[in-house]
Amino acid sequence: MNINAPEDRRIRKTKKALREGLAELLMEKSIQSITVKELTDKADVHRSTFYANYKDIYHLYEQMEDSMLQEIYDILSAEYNLDTTAFFNILFRCIADNNNVCRLVLSQNANNSFFKRILNLLKTSCMNCWRNEFNLTVSDELLEPYAHFILAGSLGLIGEWAANDFDRPEAELMLMLADIDDNFRSFIKNKFA
Repeated sequence: MNINAPEDRRIRKTKKALREGLAELLMEKSIQSITVKELTDKADVHRSTFYANYKDIYHLYEQMEDSMLQEIYDILSAEYNLDTTAFFNILFRCIADNNNVCRLVLSQNANNSFFKRILNLLKTSCMNCWRNEFNLTVSDELLEPYAHFILAGSLGLIGEWAANDFDRPEAELMLMLADIDDNFRSFIKNKFA
């Protein structure tokens, strides 16, 4: 993934308004039913500003997914070691900063391709983490089903939380995910190390 050049603050603010507006509209109707006029009215942005940044609604949606993946990739690529709780702290801060978009892309109604993209990104990182932490030499073929299981379940919990309008306290969900992850890492260590 490539890091984009920093954008002007006004451009970031406009793009965020458009992303949030699209996320809100997508909670009500399908992407095919949304017009640029409807979106720009919702985001209080001029149509020409929309077209200066995006070709169409689909391009904006694709950029939303890519932006979310980039943020998660950046978290995973950090040069410092994170314990599980610290990782989830940073991830949940990212979710809080983008809660409308996260509600859309992480819910059960989300685009299945995004779920697969985020799962693959996390899977690679998860297997690398296990290899480094436990000095594992087993093949990806052996580790991948376990990584898929733990990550699909964790993303499912986060998706349910997002779909339910973040009804559970963040700290409670974070501790639950950290406990699940810690227990599963112990299982991986006992199984393969």
